[in-house]
Amino acid sequence: MEFEPYTSVEVVPAEPEPDTRNLERLTEINAATAEYYHRNLLGKMDALVYQTVTRGHNVKTLMATKVGYADGGLVAALRERFSDEEILETGMVRLQNSRLVDFAPAGVYAYPHFVDGKIARFTFKDPAGNFKFQQPKRYWLPGAFWYGLESLERPGAIALVEGENDRLALMEVYDGPVLASIGSVSREQVEFIESLGREVITFFDHDDAGDRYRQKFDAQHIIVPVRGGDIDSYLRGGGDFMSLLATFTPKFEVIAPLAAGACGSESFNDTGNANRMARLYGPGLRYIRETDTFIHWLDHCWVPAGVQILEYAKQTANAVLAEGQAMLASDDENIRKRGADQVAYANRLHNLSLMKAMIELLKPKVEVRTVELDADPMLVRVKNGVIELKTQRYRENRRQDLITSVCPVEYDPRAVCPAWERFIAEITCGDAELAAFLKRLVGYMLTGRTDEQLLFFFYGHGSNGKSTFIQVIQTLMGTYATQINSDVLMANRSVGGPNASLAKLPGKRLVVANELPEGGRFDDMLIKSMTGGDTLVARQVYGKHEIEFTAQFSLVIIGNHKPVIHDMSHGMWRRMCLIPFAAQFSAEQADPTLPARLLAELPGILNWALEGVAEWQEHGLKRSLPAAVVKANDDYREESDLLGEFLSGCILQPDAYTPATELYQAFQTFACEGNEWRMTQRVFNKKMAERGFTKLRRDSKAGFRGIALTADMPRVFDSVKLTV
Repeated sequence: MEFEPYTSVEVVPAEPEPDTRNLERLTEINAATAEYYHRNLLGKMDALVYQTVTRGHNVKTLMATKVGYADGGLVAALRERFSDEEILETGMVRLQNSRLVDFAPAGVYAYPHFVDGKIARFTFKDPAGNFKFQQPKRYWLPGAFWYGLESLERPGAIALVEGENDRLALMEVYDGPVLASIGSVSREQVEFIESLGREVITFFDHDDAGDRYRQKFDAQHIIVPVRGGDIDSYLRGGGDFMSLLATFTPKFEVIAPLAAGACGSESFNDTGNANRMARLYGPGLRYIRETDTFIHWLDHCWVPAGVQILEYAKQTANAVLAEGQAMLASDDENIRKRGADQVAYANRLHNLSLMKAMIELLKPKVEVRTVELDADPMLVRVKNGVIELKTQRYRENRRQDLITSVCPVEYDPRAVCPAWERFIAEITCGDAELAAFLKRLVGYMLTGRTDEQLLFFFYGHGSNGKSTFIQVIQTLMGTYATQINSDVLMANRSVGGPNASLAKLPGKRLVVANELPEGGRFDDMLIKSMTGGDTLVARQVYGKHEIEFTAQFSLVIIGNHKPVIHDMSHGMWRRMCLIPFAAQFSAEQADPTLPARLLAELPGILNWALEGVAEWQEHGLKRSLPAAVVKANDDYREESDLLGEFLSGCILQPDAYTPATELYQAFQTFACEGNEWRMTQRVFNKKMAERGFTKLRRDSKAGFRGIALTADMPRVFDSVKLTV
């Protein structure tokens, strides 16, 4: 059988040969062929059921586009009106053993292509998917570039798809013109679309080929969420067209090539080589000064370049060599001489020392600061694109976004997570208010916002689900999440020198510290800085430059023990958000398959988190704390109030008086007994004043009115004297 695969050949401009065919007669035969096939479709129930039920196409759409069905009887039908010679000219029949047979085998579906109201060609689809073929190109009538040209009469943006079923499916939800490329997109197809001067929206498949086609058009690009999917499968699977349009309306990035010299003089020295490298590869390279590393734009995302930067330098040297070799072929002796000199220079340029010099001088041309990376807190990258969190719009990753992190999950707006939602209900003990808060919390973590200025402490003893919960969220957030040693957050840690733990936090959105030491005490000032939007300063081990950045992360601490907080100020406690995990699961209740089942639902959990983003933007976290969280934090604050505990053992009377020194010494003894933190007298006096005690002088001694020590205090500190 003579057939052509679904590929389009790039046309090399040439003088077209005159078309000597009887186009009028061929048009008549094509019309008769289309009518025959179309009657077959409407008259054969199985064929019609396949198109309407299996494929989901509307009968009106099938009739408007004249979709047909081949049954092997075309030759006999056409012979009633046309000669064998005329029929052969269409390419719709062929000679086999000296007799005419149908080109299309029985059981395939036929799709006529119209040009100016006349049928110019046919394509065919096998429902079993075994064959894809079309009428050989030499039989096409002029102008048959796209399937669906007749729809250009409709107003609106031109929608471009790949296949016949894509076009039919889209026609049923979109009123504008819809054209199908039928295979790869050729230059003549692109030029035809450009010549129309109309707005274009592409719906090409979500695969490597579709990515290439999108780069050929300056258009809005709608991409279905699932990799490998197309608009036909999306709509047949229940996807909502308007939701797809509302979440994805970007334009594909088009970068014009830079002309020679655009980045400066390209003389034959280190500076000229760096300028060449910037022209050839600069748009896809960035140098991060603080870490002395390069990133490069690879497969539509920014990733570490590593030693690959040397390959870019080598390719630059190869470009210099290729230019010189081309000059050697010139008829001009002077050009050949310059070419020989350039070839000799290019060969030397392949030396490592010269390539390193080229890279060194390239650095300032493509330099970015750490704070410029992942800078937009309301963009999050997933495996198949970027989600604008404020509006929930889904789009492609753009070079100018400078996003270097990724959630390793494909966005699929139809994905659900029933096992995860059951898990949330179980670990919150059926507390719907707490479950909704956890959803808002994860949504907040997904952003790079720190508006809430909160430190989240997941607290609970034993098997309660908190570790599984945070591990799933860490997996969901991929390189947006990181882990630090809890010692970093504790007071009395080793200080001085580079802080590698802080140096890895720029650009992170979730920072987790596990297993706090029992009795450990927070570094209150560091906690305030990490949660309060202050500028943090860090430096990598052996790093040459300090890294200054503002926290974009939510800090989460996991523990079975509550760390001691001695700073009882509002500034500290407004940052604390202890979340109780009160559930208890026995060994018999443990499900070893649960983590795997939850991870299998990551696309659905992503949607759950996106709902949390929207709910957080509406309700916040502090504004809507659940009762369980409020009580847990009140209890925690009361437990941490060492001074309050001391005062509760004192006599509080309006006319009482105790010298400040004696009161402080009693507090010191009280704190020593519990091996607790002992503040200085100055801080003690300040805290007493904050509690409302009036400071006054009596007998030349400073003291506090309204408080006296109890009778058992002299046993602890004999020199203390009650004055009432």
